[in-house]
Amino acid sequence: MSNSLKNLADNPSGSIFIDMDAKRKRVDKLLSDKWKIERELEQIQANCKHENTVIKQVTDGTSSLPRHVCESCGCPLGYLSPEQAKDFLEKS
Repeated sequence: MSNSLKNLADNPSGSIFIDMDAKRKRVDKLLSDKWKIERELEQIQANCKHENTVIKQVTDGTSSLPRHVCESCGCPLGYLSPEQAKDFLEKS
């Protein structure tokens, strides 16, 4: 069955706006949930003492670099020195 016929069967009024409205509401809900999760993560990281650190690859949107990261909360804490970066890359 073609998509247009399936949509008519699922939606007898023939209105695609109902389907689009449901998708928009779902997208809005997901974006709201994402915002709440990001705020909660920020609070956890802000209150963390960052007592134990590890070196991990951290993606910053365009590239991935080895960084010092808190083992407990995952917060990136700093960049490696050239020597540390060389050692990390040699061990990887």
